[in-house]
Parts: sequence; C-alpha cells; structure tokens
Amino acid sequence: MNITQTFTKTPCNRKTKLIKSIAFTFLSFATLTSFGQKGKFDLVIKNANVFDSKRGTLSSSQTILVKNGLIAKVTSRQKNYPATETIDAGGKLVTPGFVDTHIHPTDVYRSYGALPEYFPKDSLELYRKRVSDTYLPYGVTAAMIMGQPESWLPPVLSWHADPRPDYLDIYTVGGALVSNEGRKPYINHVIVNSPLAAKQKVIEYYKLGIRHIKLYWKLRRPEFSAAFETADSLGMKVYGHVDQNIMFIDSTFDIGLRNYEHILTLVNSVFHVQDDSKAFNLEMQKYYAPGAAKNGQLERLEMFRFIHEKRPGVIDSLIDKLSKSPTTFSTSIHLIAEPFGLTYFTTRMDTSLSAAQLARCTENFKLFMGYAKKLFDKGIKLRIGTDWPSGGKAIVSEQLLLSEAGFTIPAILQISTINGATALGINNQYGSIEKGKKADLLIWDQSPFDNYKNFLFGKTIIKDGVVFKNSISLY
Repeated sequence: MNITQTFTKTPCNRKTKLIKSIAFTFLSFATLTSFGQKGKFDLVIKNANVFDSKRGTLSSSQTILVKNGLIAKVTSRQKNYPATETIDAGGKLVTPGFVDTHIHPTDVYRSYGALPEYFPKDSLELYRKRVSDTYLPYGVTAAMIMGQPESWLPPVLSWHADPRPDYLDIYTVGGALVSNEGRKPYINHVIVNSPLAAKQKVIEYYKLGIRHIKLYWKLRRPEFSAAFETADSLGMKVYGHVDQNIMFIDSTFDIGLRNYEHILTLVNSVFHVQDDSKAFNLEMQKYYAPGAAKNGQLERLEMFRFIHEKRPGVIDSLIDKLSKSPTTFSTSIHLIAEPFGLTYFTTRMDTSLSAAQLARCTENFKLFMGYAKKLFDKGIKLRIGTDWPSGGKAIVSEQLLLSEAGFTIPAILQISTINGATALGINNQYGSIEKGKKADLLIWDQSPFDNYKNFLFGKTIIKDGVVFKNSISLY
C-alpha cells in the first residue's frame, strides 16, 4: 500500500515541480523586464567632477543619473547604467544651472522695438523664445522677473506653469509696487495709493499663484509696511529696491525685509540729502564739470567714494547691522561697471569721459567692489541679479569681475546657483546637484578652478534632463 501510494504520487510531484519551475522562470523574466524598464535612465553623466554648491567642494568620478527631468541619484559607484543617452564627462566640472534673481523682459524686448501693451496670441512663443535666448544659452536655467506690466502677467504665468527643456524657467513678482507720485509710473511698476490698496494688491497677486513680491523705492512707509506684513503672513518672499531717501535699508530691515536688490543701493541709506548734497555736488563739479552727472552709475560710485572719505565707517556699520540676521543682496555688478569699459562685454560705454575721469571711475569701482566683498565676508548672501538687457553675458561678466575682486571660485559658483535659489525659495528644485532636484546641469568645457578666465568658455547645458543644442561660448 505504501509502495502504491508512493508510485502514484510521484508523477504529480514531478508535474507540480515542473509547473512551479515554469512559473518561477516566467516571474523572474517579468521581474527582470520590469526592473529593466524602471531602471533605464533618460540620461547618465559619468566621470563627472561634481560641484557641491552647498559645501563649496568638488567630488571627482561621480555619476549623475537622470529620469523624467529630475536627478534620480548621484553616486561614486562605477558601473554601466542602462540609459537612453550616456555622456562621459571625462573628468570635466559639472555644476548646477545658474539662477538669475533679477531680470526684466522689458529690457530684453525693448531691443526689438516698441514695447507691446499686450502679447499677441500668435506671437507668444516668439516672446518666450526671445527672453529664453537671452539667458539659457549662457547657462541660466531659472530666473525671477522683478517687475513688468501687469498686462503681461497671463502669458508669463502660463510659461511658468508649462516648463520646457528648451526654454528658461520663469518666476515673477507681478509689478514692482510704488506709491502714487502724481504721474504715470514706469512700465515695470504698479501704484498702490494706500496701505489698504497695498494689502489688496498683494492678496490679488497671491490668488494668481504668485509667491514673490517686490517693493520699490518709491513706496512710502505705510504702504511698504502693509505690503510686507501681508506678503509675509501669506508666506510669500519679499524683495526691496530701497534707495533715494524715501525708505532706508536700515528702517526696512527693522520692518523685517531681508532680501535687497542691488549692492549699489547700500550708499543711499547712509547718504543724508540735507547734510551731504551740497558738498557732494561740489565734488561732482570739481571732477566732472561741465555736466556733472554723466550717468547714474557714475554718480552712485562717486557717492560711495564721498561717504567712504567724508564719513568713514558708516557703510561698515550698516553692513554690521544687516549681518545680524540672514540677509541677501542681488549683485548687478555688470550694470554699474559697463559705462566705464570695466566689463568684458561693454556696449554702453560713456564716451564723454576723459582719461582722467575714467581713471577716477575705475578707482571708485574698485572701492565699490571692496564693499561687495565686505558684505560677503560678513556672511551676507550675495546672489546673481543682472538687471540688464543682455543678462546671460552679464552673468559671465559678473563672475569674472567677482574673481578679480578676490572672491573664490567656489563662492562665485554658490552666488550663481544655490544662493539665488535659496533667496527665491526654490532651492527644493534648483541650485544644487541632488536627488529629486531638476536636472539643470552645466558640463564645463574648461574649469574656472584651473583659471578664472575659463568662465568665458562654453558649456554643455542640460535643461530638464535634455541637452540644450544652442549653448554659446564667449571665449
């Protein structure tokens, strides 16, 4: 009986084992196939010298894995990862894409003719391409508009909601807020006539999905306070261009503002119009008469020199105050240097200045850059903000000028990437090479760590994990 039972069960056991074996093989194949599909990356960059923008350090022989426009992993493990495209960086420097924290489409479009009141529907792609072509071919992958006509908001917001690999990622503040000054405001500005109007405008922008606000120097204290407090309560980021003696940097700092536009505005908050104007005007006449103020940049640099010589230490005291709390400044260095031929891409030089006047302006610019370095040394975060029509070129120019002023290469790269992303509150997506962030990457033809002039060389630009085809070298 036992023999019979054993004999009759044996075929069933073999059949069962065969079925299980086939099932296991099928499941294994399905699992491997599934893993292969999930494990296949859109882009792999191997043998990369990766810049850690948070620490300011380099890591060699790194591999960056990209999937669906995002960084899936950064690893030192050397293996062949399955990918649609693989780039061997060959030990080249790889950094995050640049972030410009202060641009104006009005500056870009003006070079094409009269500014439109509205963007024609059949030209939206053209306008988007024009602003992108100003920045993206030079490595700028994200930028903040710090003021524009409100009539331009619908298309700009639609561009923001529809990021694409071949276009710049755009954020916006709406219009820069100013108080009523009795005349039509400049095209980038929006008038708020009262604290209530300021509050309502901020809320209006918030409802549109805007999360950044700019307060301009023509804003009186009641409107300034109302706008800041409303935006702050909504968790919005607030930026201020504070000069011209209506509001002062130190008083706005007391209100709570921490993000300032343009290092050059520092001097206005220590230049007392009633006390300093007469003596300052005499200085201008002495060195630049006739027609003392040739341009605004010249006058601003002279103000730095005047305060530095007549009341030494007051700018340092303001910097000390600002350093007590996390504070940021946009750079706009190219803007102030270009009229004197001190930049690498000068198109608007003041040709009315004599050799002696240009020499004085060169000294003044060096003094100004010294204060920029003091801001940095005190722990105040600088961030690239070009505020210039040719913004992509201006960033490269600023990187070179910062290097010549004593800034280290890691610091310049941080100013160009993570500092701006953090100040804009978008550092969860931009500014560093980390898992989960947008695959906006630059592979440098030549490393500025070897020679700072290599900022001029071209780069392979990767936007949303896709290689951008129209990068530009300035060398």
